[in-house]
Amino acid sequence: MTRIIPNPMARFISALLFAFGLTASADPSFVIWPMPPPAPGLSASEYPVFQEYSYFKGFQDNINRARSDRIDLLFDGDENTCYWQGPAGNIWKRFESPNTIDFAPEHDKVENLLWRLNHGELDGLRPKLVVLQIGTNDIGWPNHPEDIAAGIKAVVDTVRMRCPDAHVLLMGLFPRGATAADPLRLSTGAINSLISKFADGRNVAYLDISDKLLQPNGDLSPELIRTSGLLSEKGYQVWADALGPIVDQYCPKSVAAPSAASLPGVTGSEPTLSWPCPLPPGVVATTFPVPPIYWIQRFVQNLAKLKQGPYNLLFDGDSITDRWQDPGKDIWNARYGSLKAIDMGIASDEVQNVLWRVRHGELDGQDFKLIVLLIGTNNHGQDPKQVAAGIKLILNEYEIRCPHAHILLLGIFAVGPTAQTPEREWSSQVNRILATYDDNNRVTFMDIRSKFLQPDGTLTADIMPDFLHPSIKGYAIWADAIQPVVDKYLPKTPAN
Repeated sequence: MTRIIPNPMARFISALLFAFGLTASADPSFVIWPMPPPAPGLSASEYPVFQEYSYFKGFQDNINRARSDRIDLLFDGDENTCYWQGPAGNIWKRFESPNTIDFAPEHDKVENLLWRLNHGELDGLRPKLVVLQIGTNDIGWPNHPEDIAAGIKAVVDTVRMRCPDAHVLLMGLFPRGATAADPLRLSTGAINSLISKFADGRNVAYLDISDKLLQPNGDLSPELIRTSGLLSEKGYQVWADALGPIVDQYCPKSVAAPSAASLPGVTGSEPTLSWPCPLPPGVVATTFPVPPIYWIQRFVQNLAKLKQGPYNLLFDGDSITDRWQDPGKDIWNARYGSLKAIDMGIASDEVQNVLWRVRHGELDGQDFKLIVLLIGTNNHGQDPKQVAAGIKLILNEYEIRCPHAHILLLGIFAVGPTAQTPEREWSSQVNRILATYDDNNRVTFMDIRSKFLQPDGTLTADIMPDFLHPSIKGYAIWADAIQPVVDKYLPKTPAN
């Protein structure tokens, strides 16, 4: 398949590959943007894509859509804003109109939003109200609250410069951490204290709904928000109720809207991508606009790790697998440290991203004895049959590229605090199909969800603090569950 690459991106990736000494086996032309559309009949989960492609495609799609309609109300930020289109879909109807757009992608940091604003996202737009909620993904080392607040100030200033007639509603970061004493909660509070001062009483207002998401004792309300800061459907209703009067003030529902094509300053050119983006001396990361290139970097780093092999045991998947390295590192070292094991999981990956990775060098030069695959939870909302079909393609690749490997396919883990969490029924549907891939030969399927749960189906925070990612206790449960398979295919050599 011919892949067309913008020259700046090609140079950046080629430089990364060269820096790590990667040869043609990694295929320097593997960066795909734009990509040709999937072949007819292929679902998204069956079409291998490099993860950042989805980001740039969504970025360009949003720009194209904004140019076709007049935009009065604009939402931007990270996944909490993005998910107005997902779990909060019914509530979003409160704001939905041809004149409303939600620009936010998942996982954006302040610097990524700043990059989007500076690369065409607001060009030609004249919104009346811009709702911003950004910063939660920047929390943690090495960013200090002051750094994150400085980046948010740069975002606000950029919006004001590019949309001088717009009113900006800056949202406080939603609370993170289960209790008031949690370090994440303290960081969130410190950031909110700083950014609240950006309100000027004229064009910039500040709104903090943190208190509405907490219990009287300061603990998070699990019905409204996870410890990761992601809202539930009920949490979005709280947000919508707080936003409603402000939106009605600046963006009353209109019956007709001229096309943005009739507005001055709108062009049909694509945004300019610029790589590499070196960080200037003395500049903090959150104030320097960059696209989200972490996935490319992680993939290249993983390819470099392969050169330190050979390896016998491969774990692959998304953030749940990725986090074997933290908080599961001690268990990883104790159970798999002597087995020549490698963890190739990358946070936020979907089925199609893993499929792309295994076809672009991730398995090259290795003769794995056992492969442990856990993937699919980030495909939630897609057709279970299509998600399972994508996973089957990954298994096919393993069988072809690793002819001596046995494959341990894990069912998607349970998420959410109770058995009534909607995502659980979806994952059960996927898992029922995955179970049919157990062939009593090359592939073993295991559904270990029950081992994480209480008898009534409750998932407790000591096992998965955010009801998605295991704690160290959760990783111990995982390791115990699969140990018989590990011992079968990778028996430890008795000590002399």
